[in-house]
Amino acid sequence: MSNTSDATSRLDAAKGDYARAEIPVPIGADAVFEFVSDIERLFRLNPHLDIEFWRRNPDGMLFAALNETTGRRVETAVRVESVPATRSISLVYADGLKQATTLTVEDGDGRCCRLVVTEHYPVIEDEQDPRVAEVDRSLIPWANAIGRHLLGRKRWGWLPGWRWWHEQFLTAMAPRQRRIVRMIVWIGVLEFLVFVLVAAIFWAERRGG
Repeated sequence: MSNTSDATSRLDAAKGDYARAEIPVPIGADAVFEFVSDIERLFRLNPHLDIEFWRRNPDGMLFAALNETTGRRVETAVRVESVPATRSISLVYADGLKQATTLTVEDGDGRCCRLVVTEHYPVIEDEQDPRVAEVDRSLIPWANAIGRHLLGRKRWGWLPGWRWWHEQFLTAMAPRQRRIVRMIVWIGVLEFLVFVLVAAIFWAERRGG
């Protein structure tokens, strides 16, 4: 399996097959670890994961979702193992090809850090093995979406309603619906700017006349 982006992917047959994404974040490590500890919010930021239901249980959660990158529906229980001392979280899946996802926040200079997301799979030596189709190809888009969201949160999170809009309203929708809503919003903004420009030109002509 392979991924290509500003994030990276690696293969180590001795330890199993895995894909790894590294996201530099201009925020302190403790704040980033607190953010990623909300697993549901983190999963809903995945631009290719359409979550059908999400239910918490004593060990973690049970969820079902359609992965747009594979066209497959996933339903599994997930055990969450969090180690605040090392700022690491392991998500162990009860079903499916993917065995686990680990999230680790690595220290930076106090004002920035690095979030590392690693997805673990069993070794598949035969590329024709039908299980290859189950490999989640949304890791890189998901990592990039997390990075963009954290950067936006740092820049605009102080604005009233920003977090509600981005972390509750939009994430409650399916990815396709979110893309449509964003397109409608941007079209509305452009139409307003055009209106303001036309109004300014009209006003300037009236004054000039």
